[in-house]
Amino acid sequence: MPENAPHTAEDDLIALVTQEQQGFRRILFAGFGVLLVLIGMSVALGVYYYIVSKNLEATASRLDRGAFDSRLAADRQTNQVANLERAVRRTYNEFRAVSAGSSVAADSSKALAAAEAYLRSGGHPLSSEALIEAAALSKGGAKPQEHALIAGASAMLTWDRNGDQIDPKSTGLPPILANAKTSFETAAGDARLASLANTGLAWIAFLDASSTRTSYTPASCDAVFRAVEASAVGGEPGPQPLYWRAQCERKLGRTRDALRDYALALRQSGEIATGSRDEAELTLAMNAFHGVGTQLISTFDTPETDLREALDLSAGLCGRPEDGAKGSPRMLMARACLKQAVQLRERLRQTSNQISGSTENIGFSYLRDGDFEGAFANASAVERTGLFAWNELLRALSARHLKTPDARTAELSARRSVRYFEAARFNPCELQVLLSKDLFAEAKTIIEQEHRGEAFGCAAAPASGG
Repeated sequence: MPENAPHTAEDDLIALVTQEQQGFRRILFAGFGVLLVLIGMSVALGVYYYIVSKNLEATASRLDRGAFDSRLAADRQTNQVANLERAVRRTYNEFRAVSAGSSVAADSSKALAAAEAYLRSGGHPLSSEALIEAAALSKGGAKPQEHALIAGASAMLTWDRNGDQIDPKSTGLPPILANAKTSFETAAGDARLASLANTGLAWIAFLDASSTRTSYTPASCDAVFRAVEASAVGGEPGPQPLYWRAQCERKLGRTRDALRDYALALRQSGEIATGSRDEAELTLAMNAFHGVGTQLISTFDTPETDLREALDLSAGLCGRPEDGAKGSPRMLMARACLKQAVQLRERLRQTSNQISGSTENIGFSYLRDGDFEGAFANASAVERTGLFAWNELLRALSARHLKTPDARTAELSARRSVRYFEAARFNPCELQVLLSKDLFAEAKTIIEQEHRGEAFGCAAAPASGG
């Protein structure tokens, strides 16, 4: 081989190695490329599944909220049907008192008596309604102030019968209530009718104070207080005005005053209702028993000497606790009063959902005694009849202290309901006096956790006296 001939074997080897290295690099780069593609696909799948899971969570949340709203709507419809059924039954039972084809002659004296019974205790059988409305339509026979009082009562009957509500967005009273207010103000010019006229004005003020437009603001309740005070005869208002005043006092946290007025209303209405079949009397007595029982819970820490009259009156009307019942004396009395309210609701043939309006408050009495099992059992029983803001809060609160698997599941369910109810529905000022200081702090935490960004609490410290 010549000297200048190429080293073919070495060159071939170098070329082979170079070729192999290039092939390896191509394979390596291809592997990196595939790996990057896989990583990209993994990221894309991760993002996709994240979005899908979020959508599923949102869908589940919407379905859960839809079920919550549907249950509330179904309970409202059931209650409306039950109310209508009771109204039809009452109308049928009373229709015999008023002949279908006859007219009722206007009689101002009888109409005034019927208006007094309606304004002071809520009683309005068809015979009384006919007297009031006939006299309201009559052009003569009554003095102007008397006619104005009867016209005001007739307007209130129409409002009551229609089941109307004050529009939360309105800036004034609905026309029918505005007309009734004008009539009562005219009637108040007669000293003999001033008490009844102010009772009518107190009713209108209470309808406004208890509406969602004002929700028991101090200013709206002040109007109730003034009118109820002016309606007093012989130093004491009638049972229905006492109830209106007690409701405002309760909502404002004036627990001692509320207990006193509920007890006074109970004294006037509870004894009447014992053998009565009148719906208005039974309802007023039921409300009084409910109010007394609830305020006994609110005054848990108040010395007995400060409440002696109300406690003695409540004990005489609410009856003895059940044999073997456990708890502090005042909470046992509270349960006895609330159970009287439940029994009257049953006599009124209310739905199980409506009856739970009193049963749910019994849970507070168990919490006051530190009986979380009793509170949880009561709240769970109420939940089976419907959803209530307070009851769901008590269910979450009591379950939180039990630490059992069933309680934990119930707590999560109850907390979802707490989230769906508006925070204002829990009435912080009233809730604060129904719970101990520590339990209210826990309840506040639960509500604020479920309503992020919203502060929950009573704007003013609750007052306990007059």
